[in-house]
Amino acid sequence: MTSDAELMRLELGNQIEGNRAFVAGDPGVAKRYGTSFASVAGLNCSTCEVWDHPLFNRVIGAGVLAPLDERGLETIVGHYRGKTCSVEVYEGITPDRLVAMFERAGFARSDHGLEAHVLETDREPPARAMAATVRKIPPAEHTHFGELVRDGFDMDPGSELGRFFVDLTVASLRALGDRGAAFIASFDGQDAGTGQLVLTERVAGCYSGSVLKAFRGKALQHALIAARVNEGLRRGRRIFISQTDPDSPSGHNLHDLGFRTLYRASWYTRPA
Repeated sequence: MTSDAELMRLELGNQIEGNRAFVAGDPGVAKRYGTSFASVAGLNCSTCEVWDHPLFNRVIGAGVLAPLDERGLETIVGHYRGKTCSVEVYEGITPDRLVAMFERAGFARSDHGLEAHVLETDREPPARAMAATVRKIPPAEHTHFGELVRDGFDMDPGSELGRFFVDLTVASLRALGDRGAAFIASFDGQDAGTGQLVLTERVAGCYSGSVLKAFRGKALQHALIAARVNEGLRRGRRIFISQTDPDSPSGHNLHDLGFRTLYRASWYTRPA
């Protein structure tokens, strides 16, 4: 079995590849929404003009993937000038001196964060009797997939944020190519849920897990998780990861299929 420290580095690496494909997979789309992904002070930093949310305006892996000192933090703050800057703090893992450095620089813990989950296995999830069916989709359905992701996350189809999610989801699937896959779950013949797979060297990342409101509670998430694990196994991966809001139904669904919590991250933010 892989140590938790190594699993965390692998999980963060997969997150980074998925994030890079999403915000910078298509230069034209990135320009339209003001998204970027850059290495600053040795750390991976994403930015987004359309949505001032830590998920797309954050520094990943400080103190875990690379060290960070005061000069490096000043460089990062300069990179985010005019935008809210967020750094991830990993509970019980990020050194206290680093958290103190963030606070001295004007960062404060926000209400946002994520919970990372991991499954290390070489076996398919237990078969369950489910009414949902899941299909792996071809590129011709990428836009439809993006629209389902948008609707599954309860975004207004006519809003800029709704268009943003569709456009960047499609861009990420195109950028990933053979390093990714997308799945749609159907219930009673209606497309109702989504799940994306991001493949890195040893890891299969499970992202964009969403279900339309009318179909929640019908085990579509279970079916989508199982489909992605099966696809990852078929493609030689034995480590599976996903991120959710802390203590969310999505996290419980992952744990039902054998995942466990790897770490919790809080986002410390500094206003623009």
